[in-house]
Amino acid sequence: MILRDGEKGFKKILRFTLAVILLLMPMTVAAQTAETQQAQPVQEAPAAPAEQGDYKTGKALFTGEKSFANGGPPCISCHSAGVGALDGGVLGPNLSQIYAGPKRALLMIGWVNSAGIPVMGPIFSAKNITEAEMGHLRVFFSETAKQPVAASKTGSFLGAGAAGFVGIMIFFSIVWSGRYRKRNQGTAHDA
Repeated sequence: MILRDGEKGFKKILRFTLAVILLLMPMTVAAQTAETQQAQPVQEAPAAPAEQGDYKTGKALFTGEKSFANGGPPCISCHSAGVGALDGGVLGPNLSQIYAGPKRALLMIGWVNSAGIPVMGPIFSAKNITEAEMGHLRVFFSETAKQPVAASKTGSFLGAGAAGFVGIMIFFSIVWSGRYRKRNQGTAHDA
């Protein structure tokens, strides 16, 4: 009987250890990948006429601190541009270097409000970004293009989430460990 209980305890510990190892493996791979990726050097932007707008207003529109006039969602919900604690969404591309590269034409009001864009189209064709708001965003992107691209913070965020999950699972395992046996007045046997 004692040997059987010891064997069951050993199996539980072994299962728990394997679960923890399987949870931690993706985190270590993500952390190593994040460390090995180097930031790309900043390319000089071609000379362009001065944009009409304000950097602080553009940043506020991007992060959602200031709402768009027609009620569109903030850019940070889908895009990142090197701002904020979590750096923004991952549905859309990183826009931190869009002003410096060949995709600068994507900052034109006609493209942003176009219904033909797969994800943004249905939203911004109904809730257009105004020309003044786009000017503020262009000034914001012109300044972010001058900064080096920071490495992604996904590894640390994933690690914190996995550690929190493991902690919660351990807590509930301890709290509810004898629940079934207590409910049946100790008559339940191990399955």
